[in-house]
Amino acid sequence: MDFTLIGPDKLKVDLTANDLAGLALEYKDLDHKDERTRQVLIDLIARGREAAGFSPRSAKLYIEIYPREEGGCVIYYTKLTTGQLDSGGSFLPGPTPVVFAFEDIETLLAAGRRAYALFRHRILKSCLYTRGRSYRLIIYPLDFGEGPSVSFLREYARLVGEGSVLTAHIEEHWQLLTADNALETLANIEGAK
Repeated sequence: MDFTLIGPDKLKVDLTANDLAGLALEYKDLDHKDERTRQVLIDLIARGREAAGFSPRSAKLYIEIYPREEGGCVIYYTKLTTGQLDSGGSFLPGPTPVVFAFEDIETLLAAGRRAYALFRHRILKSCLYTRGRSYRLIIYPLDFGEGPSVSFLREYARLVGEGSVLTAHIEEHWQLLTADNALETLANIEGAK
């Protein structure tokens, strides 16, 4: 059993076939509706806190489970950062993240500068990721539905989708360039038009 803190909001748990057997489980039997599976997932979070310093307090978790070729599985716990728990333990969602795809840096810079100038008061935070020559801009708009900030950015980029699951996938598979204030960073890059 191996616990790896991938970032402040993500824990990776690598379980061999023997580890699963020791937990009295098999990969094929893992089911989120099963009480035994849920208890094991909760216990693994507690072990992850001790072994790797993962602290998911006051957050909702996204859990992914993948089989390993040699048996066992890999579990990813991702703390969703766009909400919080109230004093009664109920989850209060924050703004839904919206993801845009940019295929060139010039368009990204132009969109970032204009969006920051026009809509910084309507966007709670923004993050920027890259893979190769492609970019993913994630914004957390404060307006509901397809408000002005989302409509504006659609003029510059392709809307990929929205939601915490898509965001968690990008966080894992793309390289982070800037967190929380990507639009401000883009607006302040010398030469951005």
